[in-house]
Amino acid sequence: MDKADLNSLPWKEIKEISEKGLFEEVFKRIPKARFQFAAKEENREALIDSALKSLKKTNPDASYEQAVVLAELMQGFARKVVEEKNNP
Repeated sequence: MDKADLNSLPWKEIKEISEKGLFEEVFKRIPKARFQFAAKEENREALIDSALKSLKKTNPDASYEQAVVLAELMQGFARKVVEEKNNP
């Protein structure tokens, strides 16, 4: 997966549903390969960068710290998805 593909992740939706706990329905639409990429620790900075770019589109004052929180939520969830798909 190319780092540029991270920008296609629905970061605004991820933020909203993470706050509401509505992960399952939205994340079903994301290809498994993206979860596998996001689950890897070595891709953490790429996730943060992508989250920050997306957050800044709707909120120019978005901070790096907000992007870190959002990326960590996504990474944690991605790990769960990958684990479940590998251990049905």
